[in-house]
Amino acid sequence: MGMIYILIAVNGTQLAQQVADGSIRPGSQTSPTSLGAWQSSDVYISMIAQNSVVVNDGGQSELTVAANSGDSLRWSMQTFDSNSDYTAYLYAGTFNPPSNISPLVYLPVTTSSYLPTSSNPLAPPSLVHNSVYFAQGTVLTPGTQIQYTLSFTLVNNSTGAIIGYFSWDPFINVAK
Repeated sequence: MGMIYILIAVNGTQLAQQVADGSIRPGSQTSPTSLGAWQSSDVYISMIAQNSVVVNDGGQSELTVAANSGDSLRWSMQTFDSNSDYTAYLYAGTFNPPSNISPLVYLPVTTSSYLPTSSNPLAPPSLVHNSVYFAQGTVLTPGTQIQYTLSFTLVNNSTGAIIGYFSWDPFINVAK
């Protein structure tokens, strides 16, 4: 019963530009815009996890991980610019078949870490606080493949305006 961490990076700048120029719909909470699959969603999404659980090539939008029954999966998301201009966060997930994973819980967490306080990386580090938002579910059924869809919100950090709601669909292979 382990924890599998999945990091998701979103190209928030490109999504915001394409919503602004009308080439992609902003979607809604109940009907997020699908970013497609495989190569079409690779333009916007990149996912990585611990090397020991990755089944396919990491860094793409269709990351497949191998999990065991009882393992928890924890997804976290940020934009490629580290949430400087835009923030992306998960708000929904659906699973097929739905009985193979517990309902997602969403966890806002404040973390503490030590980083340099100047542009000199050799300067003594100081304590900083960071907010992180996770979605977490637990694998319930062994020997299955779970297709799932994750949905996220993209927010403009300079105004607080929601740019749009988007989704895509990776996989989980449950080994045992």
